Amino acid sequence: MNGPATISFSLADGLFNFRVAGVAIQNGKLLLHKTPSDNFWSLPGGRSDMFEVTAQTLLREMSEETGMEVVVGDLLWVVENFFEYNGIRHHEIGFYYKMEILDLQNELDFVATEKGSELTFHWHSLQNLHQIKIYPEFITSDLIENTTSAKHIVADFKNLNEG
Repeated sequence: MNGPATISFSLADGLFNFRVAGVAIQNGKLLLHKTPSDNFWSLPGGRSDMFEVTAQTLLREMSEETGMEVVVGDLLWVVENFFEYNGIRHHEIGFYYKMEILDLQNELDFVATEKGSELTFHWHSLQNLHQIKIYPEFITSDLIENTTSAKHIVADFKNLNEG
């Protein structure tokens, strides 16, 4: 939910976001989501609120977006992400955590709605991640499977609306 405490603000040259996302793997599949208008997938999560610990952000966002309870695991990546989306340049700082979904009933697609925005969630095979478009682009099955300690990543400027 983007409330008055959300750390996201416009500046003269673009938008700054402080985002937290989760990496959920189940039976060799990664949970990703997208909006109906996007041509790419991304990891679930959302913007952090002022004075909110990043792990708490992930718990809150997953509950708000999916109604699911999760356990936040190890920090995988701290990312400086620079991109353009819908004609707006973004500077995003992201914390990416391992996460486990408690009491997962199945791995079927589902649609969630939060504040009028629709998100489609899908479990993608780790072996086939190279066949889909994921942003940020650094996210690969190799990186997911071989991250043993937190990494700092700088994601170069990218226009997310490009084909």
